Amino acid sequence: MPRKRNREHKGLPQRWRWKDGAYRYLVPKGQEHLWDGKTEFKLGKTRPEAHMVYAGRLASIDGAIQTFNELIDRYLLEVTPTKARSTQRDEVSHLTKLREMIGDNPVGAFKPHHAYQLRDTIHRGTLRGSGETYTNRVMGNLKHLLTKAIEWGVIPEHPMTDSKFKMLPTPKKSQISRALSIEQVEDMLPEAVPWLQCYVKLKLKTGLRQVDLLLLTVRNITPEGLLVTPHKTENSTGKSILFEWDDELRKIVDQIKALPPTSIHFFTTQQGKLYFINGRRTTAFDSTWARWMKWFAKEMRFSERSIRNLVGSEDGLQEASNRLGHADTSTTAKYYRLKPTVVTPLSSNNS
Repeated sequence: MPRKRNREHKGLPQRWRWKDGAYRYLVPKGQEHLWDGKTEFKLGKTRPEAHMVYAGRLASIDGAIQTFNELIDRYLLEVTPTKARSTQRDEVSHLTKLREMIGDNPVGAFKPHHAYQLRDTIHRGTLRGSGETYTNRVMGNLKHLLTKAIEWGVIPEHPMTDSKFKMLPTPKKSQISRALSIEQVEDMLPEAVPWLQCYVKLKLKTGLRQVDLLLLTVRNITPEGLLVTPHKTENSTGKSILFEWDDELRKIVDQIKALPPTSIHFFTTQQGKLYFINGRRTTAFDSTWARWMKWFAKEMRFSERSIRNLVGSEDGLQEASNRLGHADTSTTAKYYRLKPTVVTPLSSNNS
């Protein structure tokens, strides 16, 4: 019986091949001394192992990174795994797009005008929506990729600094998607189902991201308070946030623990399934939120994310930044401070 061709062996990086049960790299002429004197270097029996060996070898060889393909390989090995799972998924997709478009190009030859050409090409080829947001995300990944290239000694200076390159302007989001005030949200709660009421109350109290709320379990409950390690930073800084107990927080957590069905998780469906699986929220959460919003006029409706912005506008800047788990108050100030700055008018009396 003829053997079926393994799909894993298709679409291999340049100079790779499958031979004698292993992935192998055909060493460019003149670079044999960088690969243990071999003209063909065995990378590994599985594709993940081969990528790790290849990227690790590039990382250890000064000057080995020449093309964007090689730069992306090292980035995927050292940088991407430190990020949240949902971020990893998006990043791999964006880097795959960049690999297709400029993978074989030399990193050192990349200039600002190339970045503009790439930006506009991606934008023209985007089929969904206006394309600005997607294009800027891909270019944002490229910008960070080049930042690491400087750190790794591949290039001497960044070709996409703010003075050299500009992202596409994005359409302003409708204010309808933002909650107007904490009081407005609380007034709308009676129309939500019980578990969503508890969810929103806890979000108003903590400002936690959606993923962190949906993955909470009884293990997060400590004698001192609710201890949470944000999903976004658990593989990097690993910094945790302790929300100290007060009467209101205890009451909310008690209400959540009483929700059916019995589970170690704070929030589940009636069948005991999570609302956040494999790095994505499920349609069950979106459907429940949409049914709640249908009770209200369009100008009153708001997104789940906007509640975090409301919380970020409360209290002093440093305290709000700590609550939201930001490493720097500049992030809080730029994206989460919705309330206007209060200023005392300048007096005309100079005496």
